[in-house]
Amino acid sequence: MSSYRIHNARLNSDRIVHLEITDERFSRISETPLQPRQDDLDAEGRLVIPAFVNAHLHVEKSFWRRELLQQPIEVQHLHRFDSSQYVKRAYTVENVAARIDDAVRLAIAHGTCALRVFVDVDAAAELRALEAALQIKEKYAAWIRLDVAAFPQDGVFNGKGTEDLMHAAMKAGADMIGGIPWIERSEAAQDAHIKLCFDLAEQYGCSLNFVVDDTEDPTSRTLEKIAASTIQRSMQGRVSGTQCNAIAFYDDAHAARVIRLVKEAEMAIINNAHVSLVTTQISRQPAPRGCTRLHELIQAGIPVCTAQDDIDDWYYPFGRNDLLEVAQYMAHIGQFAWPGESHKVLDMVTQIPANLLGLDYGISDGKPANLVILDAEDWHSALQYQVPKAAVILKGKIAAMSRLERDEFF
Repeated sequence: MSSYRIHNARLNSDRIVHLEITDERFSRISETPLQPRQDDLDAEGRLVIPAFVNAHLHVEKSFWRRELLQQPIEVQHLHRFDSSQYVKRAYTVENVAARIDDAVRLAIAHGTCALRVFVDVDAAAELRALEAALQIKEKYAAWIRLDVAAFPQDGVFNGKGTEDLMHAAMKAGADMIGGIPWIERSEAAQDAHIKLCFDLAEQYGCSLNFVVDDTEDPTSRTLEKIAASTIQRSMQGRVSGTQCNAIAFYDDAHAARVIRLVKEAEMAIINNAHVSLVTTQISRQPAPRGCTRLHELIQAGIPVCTAQDDIDDWYYPFGRNDLLEVAQYMAHIGQFAWPGESHKVLDMVTQIPANLLGLDYGISDGKPANLVILDAEDWHSALQYQVPKAAVILKGKIAAMSRLERDEFF
């Protein structure tokens, strides 16, 4: 039995506790000081939070520019979306696995205990990205949970065997179904895309996450179709939607109806602030912020979280897989900045996505010991200064440390 203690951990601005971790779980949380032992850590009054949870990351696209530079110069000069197909066709399991490996190591170093990752399954990528993701999932299982979603990035009904590949992906070990119906060329194709995704989820007994209406077009309305299908199929609580930006451009009455439907469907919404700032369609100036109706969704009781979404790919050219950074973007774009508001973005990168992924989660007796010690005394300061992670504990083990006893990385 392995055991150590973390002393003087600040769980909020006025509560200092002492944590004992035994065999990868919290075995004691005491407000009374515990006897120090050789391998203990001293948080020295720093803020301790549950480890971050990233509910949406297109992981196999990460660091795509590396692969782009291997393409002919004429391909490198194409628009980023046009060049993406060349990069995907050049995928090997090895080069995709190397880039996923880097993305996952960043997640661990920055204190993430679970990732829901999306891998493209289509004629260009075939199942190579999936195979790579499953390799990395196994490699880092001792540190982080990876849920892998099979994702038809370019739509389903393109005549290139995507439907068969989605079945093959689930049989090969994918954990869940992703969908992106809003990009299909007709409403009939959108409906068929949604139906296929629900059929697959029912057949393989898994959950669903759709990328939804990531546009300023007010006629893009797949969110309500997905919510209605969720209710019709009795899959409440098993379906989530990412982005859902078009709802911000609906008239208020229609938006309110859709929000009620989403609530009835027990859907969670993942809105990725930093990506929205640069990818929402810009047909006018000034460009819209690109976020959904965050406050209205929250007021309706709908779980809303935020995620990294992309790292250095053709949708987003930055990112370091750090959910503290992601939370700060959400505090700005969603206007969760003032006292009584900024704590909401903490929940958006911890408890809410943990609930979505069905994690056994939190800093309490018997829970898996996943936590981050931030070099700050309160959450607002951590956001403001983007402070270092003084220590990252994942599955009870020290994954990364700085500013405590030594600098090291798992």
